Amino acid sequence: MVRISVIIPTRDRSSDLRRCLDALAECARRLDGSDCRAKLHQVIVVDDASAAAHATAAAGSSPLPVEVLRNRHQIGAGASRRCGVELATGDLLAFLDDDAAPRGDWLIQAAAVDDERPAITGRVLCFDDSLLSQARQARYDIRYARLERDAPVEFFAGGNSSVLAEVFHEVGGFAREGTGGDNSLAQSMAERGSPVRFRPELVIAHRNGKGWGRALSDAWSSGRQHAERMTVPQGVRALRDGAVGNTRTVREVNRFLGAVHAVGRFAR
Repeated sequence: MVRISVIIPTRDRSSDLRRCLDALAECARRLDGSDCRAKLHQVIVVDDASAAAHATAAAGSSPLPVEVLRNRHQIGAGASRRCGVELATGDLLAFLDDDAAPRGDWLIQAAAVDDERPAITGRVLCFDDSLLSQARQARYDIRYARLERDAPVEFFAGGNSSVLAEVFHEVGGFAREGTGGDNSLAQSMAERGSPVRFRPELVIAHRNGKGWGRALSDAWSSGRQHAERMTVPQGVRALRDGAVGNTRTVREVNRFLGAVHAVGRFAR
């Protein structure tokens, strides 16, 4: 029986966390009723120094085997995931964001890893409809359109992925922190000869839009923390190809955020 440890970093998002845990409880019910040889072993909620006393109240009322780990100081989602991993005792590590709602079969799909495919990552769909959410979803969709099932990928979405714990530790886990730091695992897995694979069946609904401040910060940080400095020709291509979306407004938002990312990469 494969034991699954789910790790969820959170900070002052009590409503989001409740939605996430409620959806995960449905996933656990479906897992128990399936013929999948796996069980939900533990759910580790890492509270990243929330200011609100009730920020993790949903963990106390959840029927799931939830353990809450509280950071004394704010360290960020990436570092919080690493803290959660240290507490995990399952055979398989599965990762969710607190503002995600996993589809009902998420745990069943997350358990579909083995020695040949030890790490998988899936699709993100939005449940909010703001302009920034539409822009982010357009970027996700263009990525997915190019991928077939089990295609090797260069990303490992820290909010929708699973990996065999033994292999995760073997390659050194998340080698970088900050925005996009979870993608360092994909690089390590590729170097091991067992790249992260794309599984379109692994689906979450996500609150994509979190305001302009967060969008700009993420675009800048992902550029600054990118493994390679961007060249001028690459920057020109990025601005040209990054204007994706079904409407002109969405395309221009993505072009602008792409420019912020490019400047961050130039400045690294």
